[in-house]
Amino acid sequence: MLAASLLLAGLLQVAPPVSAPPSSADLKAMAQSTLGRLETMRGQKLSRPLVMGVKSRAEVTRFIQERLREEYGPAQVEAEGELLTLMGLLPAGTRYGDLVTRLLTEQVAGFYDHTRQTLHLADWIAPELQAPVMAHEIFHAIQDQEWGGGKLLDSKAHSHDAVLAHAALLEGDATQVMIAYMQSAEAQQPQTEVDAYAMTLMAASLPASMASAEFPVMSSAPDALKQSLVFPYQSGLVFFAALRNLGWKSADFRKLYSDPPESTEQILHPEKYATQRDRPVRVEVDLPKGVQRPWTNTAGELHYRQVLSQRLTAATAERAAAGWGGDLTSLEHYRVGPKTVPVVTAVTVWDTEADAREFDEALRASHAARGPDAPALASQLDGKQVRLTLSPDKALGAQALAQLPTRTRILPPR
Repeated sequence: MLAASLLLAGLLQVAPPVSAPPSSADLKAMAQSTLGRLETMRGQKLSRPLVMGVKSRAEVTRFIQERLREEYGPAQVEAEGELLTLMGLLPAGTRYGDLVTRLLTEQVAGFYDHTRQTLHLADWIAPELQAPVMAHEIFHAIQDQEWGGGKLLDSKAHSHDAVLAHAALLEGDATQVMIAYMQSAEAQQPQTEVDAYAMTLMAASLPASMASAEFPVMSSAPDALKQSLVFPYQSGLVFFAALRNLGWKSADFRKLYSDPPESTEQILHPEKYATQRDRPVRVEVDLPKGVQRPWTNTAGELHYRQVLSQRLTAATAERAAAGWGGDLTSLEHYRVGPKTVPVVTAVTVWDTEADAREFDEALRASHAARGPDAPALASQLDGKQVRLTLSPDKALGAQALAQLPTRTRILPPR
């Protein structure tokens, strides 16, 4: 969940280096040449010179750690890890911030930093792998500096779910540009349009490529983290393939940056963006006096699909999460005597009462499969709403659930 707004990472490495990497001067010259080709391909020039640097693995690790601190801070990183653990998406005892850092460091093959508008080239990547990664990264500079793409990743301006949807927009578009760039090299003539079938094939190959044996951290990571890291690339590319099948051309994609998808629901179901816009409702939940809330956000359809899919079939989880219409999911800390007790609270809103009922039933079945050591689940089906709590203190969770109806406001989309 954290990784989406940290940086515009390159399409993740798919093979280990096979020869000595080029020098910094050669990398920068290659980047300038690549920029010129991309400006022609998408009909957009950078209005300012491209700022770039070359980084080692150690420098990338330090950069990612700094961005985690700047964007979130240690307390929120810890809180997100606690929430994911209570919801069954992380094993108990996971050092979440450290794991995210190691995952990104292992996978990244170059990146564009939208906060400083700087392209960073990896000094350990072999020449035969540099060109497609550069095309992907340099297009991020065009997205950011000319179309405002970097602002879409601001976690203070947009919900978690919206940031992940925006990341899918940015990464999906950059990946199709990378495909066009590689096809241009093979055909020895410029290619501006990418066939939707080629995009779908590339999308299908990404999970295995990103979790292959060459990448032990990713291979051993919890499924939910794998899915969250793969999502912007894979589902973003499928989203663009769907738009191409609807007749969109490269020139049409620019308008996405001023009218971006608002939710992972719209990415997972492109028709809910492109043909019949399905906008999420807003959920507000008041905080009881004396209770702290270290994490609160819109978690989104992808998150609740992940919660269900840990212990149900993928098809069942997808069906049960597909009617998502909005939520507010929070980690709350209650004082019980000398102890602080965590409670996950969530108010989820569904498109129909049948959708709400299907989710509630799937949630209960998924939670039952976690076994007796899982935190206590309490859920309440109320029309189109499913309210739920998870806590190691069953009585406290039930008490928090009973208070949720009077604490909640459902507001129309913005």
